[in-house]
Amino acid sequence: MNKLKKSITVRFFSIEAENSFFTEFVSNYQANQSNDNRTRIISIRNKKHLVKASDYIQQSKLNVYPVTVVRERNTWQTKATSDGKISSIAINQGIIGDPYFFSIVPELKIVIGFTSGPSVSLKSVGTSLLEQFSNNRSSKVKLELIPKEKEFSKLTEINDYSSLHFKIGTSSLSDVSENAPQLIRDLSSAPYLESNMQLALDFAIDEKEDTGLSKENVIEIVNYLSNHDDCTLLKVKGKNEDGSVVHLDFGNAFFNYKTEITTRHKYIDENVAQEILEAALTSFKSLE
Repeated sequence: MNKLKKSITVRFFSIEAENSFFTEFVSNYQANQSNDNRTRIISIRNKKHLVKASDYIQQSKLNVYPVTVVRERNTWQTKATSDGKISSIAINQGIIGDPYFFSIVPELKIVIGFTSGPSVSLKSVGTSLLEQFSNNRSSKVKLELIPKEKEFSKLTEINDYSSLHFKIGTSSLSDVSENAPQLIRDLSSAPYLESNMQLALDFAIDEKEDTGLSKENVIEIVNYLSNHDDCTLLKVKGKNEDGSVVHLDFGNAFFNYKTEITTRHKYIDENVAQEILEAALTSFKSLE
């Protein structure tokens, strides 16, 4: 079997939660380790998720908690062989889907992770994962990408948006989550889009003429696309409160760690994933 090259992008998220959550997370994680079966299958938004919590490790005097999640992918429906036989996929009480690899670092209040599936779902899967280790399900846990440029905060300071320009691969629009911005959901359902092409869009925004994009819409779209590997261009133009023109480029606005692996498998081994996450955390710590 030929070796395959896989490009990996690790994302860094800050955890926004009550202070008690972090203590609860550690105790619940440890309680999970005392069980004979350290994995469980749960349903989140009508999709099954297998959650596997491994033994915690120490890195740079920090306790790091590795978790692997496999998220069911509904597009896997049948198996077809060269003799023309089409049958269902026997999963034997398991699930078939996309793997997500996470490391939670409570002392830094961050979670880092990557997936070989749709990158835009990394944040939602990570949020749902953390909620499984919380005692208070009514208390929300939020994940936010960690910006590496201070000017990202200027996005909310723009009072008058004039344009939004982005470029994205159409193949990534085939599996859009329900909580995606309305504009992205509209694009994903457009009948004229071909697969494996680059879609470049330039929106002139004039709230007086009701273009359909409000300030809140723009912020939501930028937050969504900034977390997307297939978004190769993302720019916003507008004016701040004193009337000065502001140009913001968010094509590379957040911390990430990029690497490439060579493997004979079509999936990423958990041990390899752990090595990638350890290297990513080391890289992040070196920038502090």
